[in-house]
Amino acid sequence: MKKEKINFINISNEIFTLFEWKPPSSLKSYLLDLNIVRENMTVDIFFHLNRGTMKIVYIRKSNLLYVIGSDQDVQFQLLEAILEDVDEKFNEMYAVDVILSYGNVTEAAFKEFSCDEIIENAENLIKNVDVFCRVCKKTLPLNVKKSLIETASSYPVPIVYNHKGHAVVTYIDQNFVVRGVELVNITG
Repeated sequence: MKKEKINFINISNEIFTLFEWKPPSSLKSYLLDLNIVRENMTVDIFFHLNRGTMKIVYIRKSNLLYVIGSDQDVQFQLLEAILEDVDEKFNEMYAVDVILSYGNVTEAAFKEFSCDEIIENAENLIKNVDVFCRVCKKTLPLNVKKSLIETASSYPVPIVYNHKGHAVVTYIDQNFVVRGVELVNITG
């Protein structure tokens, strides 16, 4: 995955940012975007936002909020996979609850963490499957998180692919084989 397609990765709690990654050339601030997602207190569910030219995915895990922003052409499943890996590696590296329990902690406590390798190896976290869209009359590449299929409680797993103003639900089995595709209505 090209790092230039990722705008930022942020790990924060209710009070402050613990860690933020941006491409080296980026001077942008995403504080307003972060304030929008901080309001959602739901735990362990991925949320997706389209914000102009950027996609945002976020998830709250316990007392931490993980947020990633990217170009519009990056699929949500890939962004979710990156955040899952960031969460796993961040918690392997730091005993976050213990560190935060000391109080008076700053972002500097987490400065050794890096997302570069996670982003570079992001393609290993997904499997690409081909999905035929009857509306577009084309076969489209769909990114599927490996963890979604590997941890599913039943098969096939439905995934909705929203693209070009319409959506298809795709059913994927435990071997990442597409077992069906249907056009679905969208509301919202």
